[in-house]
Amino acid sequence: MRVLVVTHNYPRYAGDPAGAFVARLARAAQEQGNDVRVVAPHAPGIAETQCDDGVQVLRFRYAPEPLERVGYTGELHRRALVSPALVLGLAPFLMAFRRAIGRELRTFRPALVHAHWWLPGGWLTPRHAVPYIVTCHGSDVRLLDRAPFRRLARPVFAHAAAVTTVSRFLASDIQRAFPTLATRIEVAPMPVDVEHFASGATTRRAQPPRILYAGNLLESKGVAVLVHAFHQLRQRGLACQLRVLGEGPAERMLHALARRLGVFDDIQWSRFVPQSAMPAEYGASTVTVLPTLGQAEGLGLTLVEALLAGCAVVGTPAGGIPEVVVHEQTGLLARSGDAADLAAQIERLLTDDVLRLRLVREGQARVRATFAPARAAERFLDLYRDVAS
Repeated sequence: MRVLVVTHNYPRYAGDPAGAFVARLARAAQEQGNDVRVVAPHAPGIAETQCDDGVQVLRFRYAPEPLERVGYTGELHRRALVSPALVLGLAPFLMAFRRAIGRELRTFRPALVHAHWWLPGGWLTPRHAVPYIVTCHGSDVRLLDRAPFRRLARPVFAHAAAVTTVSRFLASDIQRAFPTLATRIEVAPMPVDVEHFASGATTRRAQPPRILYAGNLLESKGVAVLVHAFHQLRQRGLACQLRVLGEGPAERMLHALARRLGVFDDIQWSRFVPQSAMPAEYGASTVTVLPTLGQAEGLGLTLVEALLAGCAVVGTPAGGIPEVVVHEQTGLLARSGDAADLAAQIERLLTDDVLRLRLVREGQARVRATFAPARAAERFLDLYRDVAS
C-alpha cells in the first residue's frame, strides 16, 4: 500500500537523531513492500528531495534557507506551552506544511496517512481525505494539559482512524483529556535499532566509573538534581565521573550550579553527538541516569538504548519511565527531585557488581522483546493493513 508519513522531525543526514525512530518505522514499512513517502520541513544545507533506503523524503520550503529554523529543535512544542498564539503565529511554516500534505494527497494518492505528533502534523492533515493515524510521542501530549490545545486537538483525535502512543502512561493521559473519545488508542513503541546500540557493549568502560546523562538540557529533565547527586557522591569520596551530553535552555543554569558546588571541572560537558557515536557513549558508561521531574517524559528512550549497550540505568517515576525501568528488575528508580535518593541509587549500581549485572541482563531481555525493529514495526504494519482495509 501507499503510506504518506507526515512529520516535523526526520533525520536530515546520516546519524541525525531528529526523528530517527520515525525513519526506522518508515524504512521497515518500505522493506515490507509498501510504498512510503515522507513530508517533512526543509532545513539549511540539505536537499529538498532525498531517498532514505527507498523511502522518498520531500522537504517543503517555508522561508529563506537561513530562516528555516522551526523543525528539528523541539522548539515548536516549547513555544506552544508558552502560548498557542506563538504557534499559530508561525504562519509561513504551517501554511507550507499544509500545502505540502495536500499536494502529496493529490499526486501520491496514499491509502493512509501516518502523522507523527498531533501538532503540527496531525492538525494539518485533512480530516476526510483519506484515513489517518496519529502517533503521539510525549511533548505533544503535554499540550493537552491546556484547554486551548485540547480544543485544537479534539477534532484531530475524533476523526483519526487510530491513535497510538509510545507508552501506557501517554495513552492514559489522552483518555483523561478526552474521556468520551471513541477513537481506538493503542500502545505501540517505536522501533529501536537494537544491534546498533548493542554494539556499545564492546566498548571499554571508562575509569573511574562514568555516570551519563544524554538528552535535552531542560529544567523538567532534572539534570540539576543529578548535579547535586554527583556532588554528594564526590563528597562521600566515591570515585566516579559525570558526563552531561546535551544542549538546551538550562545549560547556563546548570553550569552556574556546578560552579557553585565546586564540581564544574569534574563534569564532562558535551554537545549532542551523532547517533553513530551513542553506542560507545553508553558502552563507556557504568550508569545512565534520566532524572526527569513531574510527568514530562513520554517513555525515556535513552534508557532503552543504554540497556542495549550493557549500561545500567536509573530513572524516576516520571511519565513512561517505569515502563522501561521496573525497580529492582531492570533498573532502579529514585524519588523525583530527591538528590540524596538519586545519589543512593547511583551508588548502589557503582558499588554492587552483582546487582548491576543482573539488572542489565534482565533489562536487555525486556527491551529486546519490546523494541526490536521487526517486532515493533509489525505492530504498525498490522494497524496499517487494518486501517487501509
